[in-house]
Amino acid sequence: MWLYRLALFFLTPLILIKVRRFSQNYKHYRTREALGFWPMIKADLWIHCASVGEVLAVRPLVAQWCEKFPTQQLLITTMTPTGAEQVKKTFPFAEHRYLPMDWRFSVKRAFSRLDCKHLLIVETELWPNLLVQAKRRGLRVDVVNARLSERSFLRYQKFSLISRPLFQLPDSFLSHAQADAERFIALGAKKVLVTGSIKFDLSVPDEVLQDNWYDQLGRRFVWVGGSTHQGEDEILLRVHKALLEKRSDALLILVPRHPERFEAVYELARQQFDRVALRGQTPLESWCDFDVVIGDSMGELMHYYQASDLAFVGGSLIQRGGHNPIEPALLGKATLVGPFTFNFADITSQLLSAHAAIRCQDETQLQGQVISLAGNASQRQRLGQLALRFTEQNQGAVTRVLSEIDFH
Repeated sequence: MWLYRLALFFLTPLILIKVRRFSQNYKHYRTREALGFWPMIKADLWIHCASVGEVLAVRPLVAQWCEKFPTQQLLITTMTPTGAEQVKKTFPFAEHRYLPMDWRFSVKRAFSRLDCKHLLIVETELWPNLLVQAKRRGLRVDVVNARLSERSFLRYQKFSLISRPLFQLPDSFLSHAQADAERFIALGAKKVLVTGSIKFDLSVPDEVLQDNWYDQLGRRFVWVGGSTHQGEDEILLRVHKALLEKRSDALLILVPRHPERFEAVYELARQQFDRVALRGQTPLESWCDFDVVIGDSMGELMHYYQASDLAFVGGSLIQRGGHNPIEPALLGKATLVGPFTFNFADITSQLLSAHAAIRCQDETQLQGQVISLAGNASQRQRLGQLALRFTEQNQGAVTRVLSEIDFH
């Protein structure tokens, strides 16, 4: 641990800059909580989600837990303000706290104000001081939907003096694939089980189906670039320009992953297209007057996917590792991914093997597939049906997770 604490000491200025940026950009950000000054709280279950993606992923688990234990108190922590907003929107009945930055004094201070005996960490958000203090205070710690890419595994292996003791701290890793389980075992985890991905157990929110943006957009061909990063937006805009030469009615909904990039992506689109709108400033019935709509909202990704005829899952054209392809698949949408999908390697591989998604190795292939599928509704429908069938066949992870964890 001393090596980690030494590294943390040198990183402290960068962490403080991040905390300050959060406090400046988000009025509701509670800086004192990030420093460990929590109000007193008693909870039966504490779930930690790094940000928006993890909050959304844990919805089916929370739903089943609440059904099983309707009178128990839930605490959810996040690192980011956008994650906090999503908790408030998705779980208004739960208490929320910002996870303290992983300085030992901040973590100890937060634990001194907490009465809880069970911590669930979603995916692999492992903070050494947090885990050490949790075990010292007798908390059971389970890592659910645990995943570890080959890239991250090799990185942890290089620093085994730090990582091996870290992976021995949680009581269990409930992994979503066998390959992940083998990596956790190799890093020293005590108990590892393969329960599958809880993300398959997501259901499409009722409001998505009720709002039905797809029907409201009429007969235009709509495709979505979901959760995109810098370096991808430029590519998707060029592909869309080529598509418009074939289909003048095409609409691209471009949804950047991070809210701080909304304005920059909007300006980027305006450099190439005359008709560009921001979702937050443009009523849905007017979207058909534009070539590109920038999705400048949080927590509406399923709405955007539902509105589309074709979905591209971002983070996969660059070495970011890709985002969750299950979301468009749940809606029965034809789905495209780029070459870099190591964050969801098993899920993406299974989707591709089931012919329920198409991988595009570069911009040229992406342009070819978008133009081809824009002109082939039956092929889009076939891909979407296979994707939906694939997700339905892989559901049940939440039930397996709950059966493995003793909540009493």
